[in-house]
Parts: sequence; structure tokens; C-alpha cells
Amino acid sequence: QILFYSGKGGTVGRGGNPALYRAIMSHPPNTINGRFRVTEQGEMITQNFGAPLIAERSLDIYTAAVLGEAFTKHVEPTEKWRKQMERVSVDSCADYRFLVREEPRFVPYFRQATPELELGTLNIGSRPAKRNPKGGIESLRAIPWTFAWTQTRTHLSAWLGVAAGLNSENPSDIEDLKEMYDQWPWFRETIDLIAMILSKTDFSVAKNYDTQLVHGKDEKTLGEEVREKLVHTRQTILGITQQESLADGPHAALLRASTTIRHPYVDPINVMQAELLKRFRELEKKDEPSDELDKVRDALIVSISGIAQGMRNSG
Repeated sequence: QILFYSGKGGTVGRGGNPALYRAIMSHPPNTINGRFRVTEQGEMITQNFGAPLIAERSLDIYTAAVLGEAFTKHVEPTEKWRKQMERVSVDSCADYRFLVREEPRFVPYFRQATPELELGTLNIGSRPAKRNPKGGIESLRAIPWTFAWTQTRTHLSAWLGVAAGLNSENPSDIEDLKEMYDQWPWFRETIDLIAMILSKTDFSVAKNYDTQLVHGKDEKTLGEEVREKLVHTRQTILGITQQESLADGPHAALLRASTTIRHPYVDPINVMQAELLKRFRELEKKDEPSDELDKVRDALIVSISGIAQGMRNSG
């Protein structure tokens, strides 16, 4: 008997879902059948099991969802929906891979605009940032890849390719996607999760990292193109959900109160981190140990931890 196994990270980009009950209930038919295995790791252990009452609550949700799922009549995806998902998969994958693998400006931009290089030198995390220390971007582990974009509030790894997949020149494709969102719980949960991540992105914060850290004209232009993709993705999701704002989605609505409290604290940390990265890189170029370099390094580590906690999903 096949046992469905969910090895999820903290972020949507790595399979995470903050709403455990909804996540389990929206699984495709015949994938759980009263048995569910999941791996929780890293900061998610503390978040979901760090205190007895929280751990009890987490296990209650798992148990209730697995039991409830057994008595739920699932929606079987129609052949028309399956064909739409094949089209979405092909188009979104092509868009994702083009930017990451074929766009020559991307790797220089990624390494300038995010703390990706610093994550490997600051001794953060339980494993090396790269599987192959001499490898390029393709050798990055999933955690630092997602972590770096989370730090700059761009969250690129979670939404890149979405707009390409959900847009079509054929009006009937768009109507099919709206129908899928209304009638298919699995698809609706996926779209709502993307909407939640998009509600966490911040155009002005991401732009400030480019202003402070990106030097080449070509790389700056790419940064503008990435942010245009972000705006286009937001509009696309709203078109499918037929909502007026990303904050209207169920996941984003749950986060609204906490983000209202947290953002006044996280925003200044992002501004300071961009300045710290700029100073850290200038000091490293001198290749001389100094008290100032140590202080900036320590402050940078604190900023990374603060932003990760504020976003509630580091990797």
C-alpha cells in the first residue's frame, strides 16, 4: 500500500502550507486513506512543536484533518482540468527556466541583489549552502535559494512562472481556470497559497536592495523586469480569484493582523540589511581582518534572523 509522504519546508516555494487542515483536506483523491506521513524540520519544529500546548494543537489539527479527509467526498479533476494543468505546467516551467538558466544577466543580478553569497560564509544553517562548493547556481540547495529571495521580500522562487502558466491568448483557457478555482479544492488551495506569498512581497523594499547593491546597468534593468513580472503575477492571480485584493484570500486574511504588527519592525531591518551588505562587501574586498568587519558580520547575521522570523518562513 502506498503511503503518501509530505516532506515540506517552511515556505510555499518548498512545499510549505501554513494552514495544515486545509492542506490535508485539499489533497487529491486516494492519496491519504487514513495515513499521513510528514517531515517537519528546521524552524518549523519550533514553530509547530516548540511548546506543549502548541504541539498538542498541531497534532490535533493533523488528526482532525486525516480523519475528516476519510469522510470527505473529493472532487475528481475532469479531463479538461487535467489538460489545463499540463498547459500551465509547460508554460510556467519554460518561463522559470528561461530566467534562471538562460538569461545571462540573472546570476550576476541574483548574487548582487540578495545575500546568497553571504549565506555561505556566515555559517548559517545545518548544511552547506551548496551541494558542490565549486558549482554555480544549479548546485544551490533549495533552502538558501528560497531563503535569499525571502530576505529581500521578493519571494521569487514561489511565484516565478505563475503568470506565464495562468495567462493564455485563448479566453476559454481563462474561463477554465476560473472554474477550476471555484470547483477544485486542490487548485484553489494552490492559488490561495501563491496569493498569500504575493501579499508578503514588497516592491519598494526589493527595489532598495537593487539601489544599494546592484551596480551594472544590465543587472539593474533585469531587476526592474523582475519587479514588473511581480506586478503582472499579482494581477493574474486576482484575475483568476476574481478578488479585489490579495489580502482578501483566506491565507492572507489570517496573516493580515500579524503582518500589520510585524511590518513596522521588519521594514527597517530590511533597510539596514541592504546597508550592512554594502558595507560587508566593501570591507571583504580589502581582505584584511578588522573589528569593523566582525561587527558588520555579526549585525548581518542578526538582520538575517530578524527578517526570517518576521516573514515566518525562512526556508
